[in-house]
Formats: sequence, structure tokens, C-alpha cells
Amino acid sequence: MSRNALFALAGVLGALGAVLLITGLVLLNKDVRNHVSENYRQYAADGGDGRYECSGSPKSVADDIASYDAPESRASDRGSEYLRYPDDIVIVGPDGRYPCSVRVEDINSRYSGGGFIFLGPGFTPGSPAGGSGGSSGGPGGTK
Repeated sequence: MSRNALFALAGVLGALGAVLLITGLVLLNKDVRNHVSENYRQYAADGGDGRYECSGSPKSVADDIASYDAPESRASDRGSEYLRYPDDIVIVGPDGRYPCSVRVEDINSRYSGGGFIFLGPGFTPGSPAGGSGGSSGGPGGTK
């Protein structure tokens, strides 16, 4: 191969590498909010948050959503499944006349603290510091 042909091949391989890198980054950036809105029928909207009808058990629907994009944390409480993502919490469980409902809530706009403290570690923001007066509790603190 001539020197010019090798330069051309290197240019083509470099461009292909850049295209594949960008494609990989786009595929890594999953958005659970869009996934839910594209796969479930919305029946109500609460501000920027939505409620979607699902079929099956809340656990199996939560498993499906988690298989699309793994949550940072997951918990169950009273028949509902909670999936914690960086900016959202997805709640799958019964809602009024819907035996299976998916609710996506934006953490940053609604919960300034304390919303999901009962679910345990990973569901921050936790309770507000000094929320009941006094210190925040824990070692050296009293509640």
C-alpha cells in the first residue's frame, strides 16, 4: 500500500471511530421518563409528572423498567415498587381504580427534603436537617 492510501485508511478509520463513540454515548444516556411515556398509556398528569396505566403486577412492571435502565436504588413498600434515578423516582403500584400504575416524579422540583425517608438508604434527599427541632439525630445528636 502506498503512503497516501494508508493516510486515507487512517482517516476513514478515525471517522468511523468517532461515529461509533458518539453512537455509544447516545445509547448510554437512557431516559427513564421517555421510556415510560413511550411504553405506557398516560391517564393523568400532575404538573410535569405523569401517571401511566400498566398491566401485570407492580413488581413485574418495575422489573421491566429496571431492565431498561438500572435504578440507583430500589425499594418496596405496601404493594408499590420504588425505583430511584438521579433526577426521578418511578413508583409502580395501585392508584385508585388502576391496579397497576406507573408514576414518574421529578425529585428536584417536588421534594426539597424528606419525601422518601421511609424507604431507606438511596432514597435521598432524606429528612430535612433539624426537621423536628433540635439536631438531625444520629451519633452525637438527639431526637
